[in-house]
Amino acid sequence: MRRFLFILLLSIIVVSAACLGSENGGGTTPSPSTATNSQAGTTTSQEPTTWDMEIVWNLSTSGIPFMDLSPDGSLSAVIDWDDAYLYLVRPDGESVSFDLQGHDAVKPVVSGVVVKDDKAYVLAGYAEFAGLRIYSWGGQTGEERHGWAGSVADWIARSSSGNHLCYLITTGATRQELYCDGVKTVLENAGDYGMVGVSDTGLVAVGDSKKGVLLFKNGSKILTLNPESHMVVLYGDRIIGGFEGKLKVLDLEGNTLAESEKYDLRWMSLIIPTVRATKDYIIWTDEYSGTHVLDWNLREVKSLPGLMRFANENFVVTEKEGVIHCYSLRDFHEVFSVEAPVESMGYVELSEDGRVMLVSGEYGDFWLYTSG
Repeated sequence: MRRFLFILLLSIIVVSAACLGSENGGGTTPSPSTATNSQAGTTTSQEPTTWDMEIVWNLSTSGIPFMDLSPDGSLSAVIDWDDAYLYLVRPDGESVSFDLQGHDAVKPVVSGVVVKDDKAYVLAGYAEFAGLRIYSWGGQTGEERHGWAGSVADWIARSSSGNHLCYLITTGATRQELYCDGVKTVLENAGDYGMVGVSDTGLVAVGDSKKGVLLFKNGSKILTLNPESHMVVLYGDRIIGGFEGKLKVLDLEGNTLAESEKYDLRWMSLIIPTVRATKDYIIWTDEYSGTHVLDWNLREVKSLPGLMRFANENFVVTEKEGVIHCYSLRDFHEVFSVEAPVESMGYVELSEDGRVMLVSGEYGDFWLYTSG
């Protein structure tokens, strides 16, 4: 059961992880454009900007494709899961690698990686504990130990801007420990909770297939929900989930702010959720009907071709017939398109400015693209 839930929860990364833009800022940052201002008697024109993306780095691996990209695109982290190696990559393709086993007697079982403040946080079950090892470009800089030999590292996630980082550790048959920004919360009578998401306001969700979804803030539980699929999407202090056959937007007290029977929240495959959220939009996707951009009242604003793979405050990335497309969320023009590097794609992450993109295969392999 734990392994099934663990695999299902891969879809949330970067839930929450890495997937959304800043949730605390002001208006959406427009996609780059060029403008010609004119004097009287002439016209003003504004043409959408597009660019080409090129592969600057790639790695052949096998296993679970754990990866993360910093919001500004300055640092990527990927895990060679089978060999337990961490790779850090800069946008120019320069990279360094670290053996995660180090001097341990046994190879660690990695459960995830996130990038925060120019460092990579690797969550794993190590020889004598479960917890974090922290790496910068120059090597290991820190460690957080929990439990003992046999403790299980469940999952790690950061908020979209990177201002919050949380991870979950199982230290006993019915005991799990949630760590968020250094604050420890004990989940008693637990054992099967998995990390669902972390928002930029510090709202945290963990889910269990039998016990529902628990929501925490500042170390205190504030709400218990029982959504369909046992998953929710968090954005700020709003909660998006499937309830009673409807897609609903809830506040922190569980009140319904919007609902629709036209959409649902589910996972179509191992790592593709049907819903993402930004400051202005909720984005819903389906492998048959494409990608639909909705306002927060769940009314459609725009339809885009292809299956959504990623969205942040400024862009949405879709894939259709083996081609990756990136669209501006300001005016919905296509910013770039590239042929998918692998038939069975896994994760996609894009920097806030759209100039750096990290792609994985479903079963390993990684490619880093930049606009040059």
